[in-house]
Amino acid sequence: MKTMEQGKKLNALKINNIRCILAIIVCILICVMVFFAFVYHLLTDPNSLIKEVGWQSFHLFTILSNMVMAIASGMCIPFAVDGLRYHNYHLPRWFVTFLYMATCGVAMTFVITIAVLSPAVGFYRVMIYKHNIILHTLCPILSILLFILLNSDHTLDFKSSVIAIIPLMAYVFLYTIMVFVIGEDAGGWRDHYQIQRVVDYLPIPVVLLIMFIIGLVVSNLMRFAHNSVHKRRKEALERYYQQADTFSYDNIQSAIVALARIDRQHDMGGELTVPRRILGMMDKKYQSGLSIKEMCNIYIDEYYRPEGEDQDE
Repeated sequence: MKTMEQGKKLNALKINNIRCILAIIVCILICVMVFFAFVYHLLTDPNSLIKEVGWQSFHLFTILSNMVMAIASGMCIPFAVDGLRYHNYHLPRWFVTFLYMATCGVAMTFVITIAVLSPAVGFYRVMIYKHNIILHTLCPILSILLFILLNSDHTLDFKSSVIAIIPLMAYVFLYTIMVFVIGEDAGGWRDHYQIQRVVDYLPIPVVLLIMFIIGLVVSNLMRFAHNSVHKRRKEALERYYQQADTFSYDNIQSAIVALARIDRQHDMGGELTVPRRILGMMDKKYQSGLSIKEMCNIYIDEYYRPEGEDQDE
């Protein structure tokens, strides 16, 4: 029984810290890699395959999607640091939605590159050569793993999958206007993705519909994986806060006080994040009838209680 309880503690608390540390490492890697890859692309000379260098780099969906992913990764780091401080790695829903959109962007880059460009140009040339290994391979793979395995923090619905591909479809419409409506000669963009070859056989509305369907398939596959990991982690966390000996007290007030004291020991300064989800999970065990506001007040009062004035348990 003791071994089982130790296992529950490991799954609930230590794995939380492992998630935070891995998230920080992966996010820093993504930010650094994208920065150097972008600078390299910005300063490189055009070649037969890619003529969009310098400031024209922003014409490329690969550059745009990786930069947005780097921004999302940088924004994720403070949440992971707070997760270490309070043993409660939690991302707000708005940020998970933003991260979902960013991840869908680099995922589409990876899918199109490996399914379309690699057969046409060569796997080594587009997936490994120079900075392509970062923009087409490493960053997309790390981003997908970050989103599914480490940052799976909310259940996503089909509506979220549609919202997640809005940036992709916005770029597709912009590309259509700049290439096929305005045209390169009139100041638009070069058809660097060679869509004209497809348009020769299919009308543009059909091409747009195909891109929408591909994007929706990719976003839903990630959503299913994300939700599956989130469900398993949430169930494991709930089992811990309902069963672990660390919080086996006569009433929930004492359990909340114990949790606040544990968190206070690891306080590294900064703003307090009240673990509302954890309090809700603990209440499932005690069935106290207390509102979340009352439980939060108990936690805050104990967290900020002056040293030496701890209440008796």
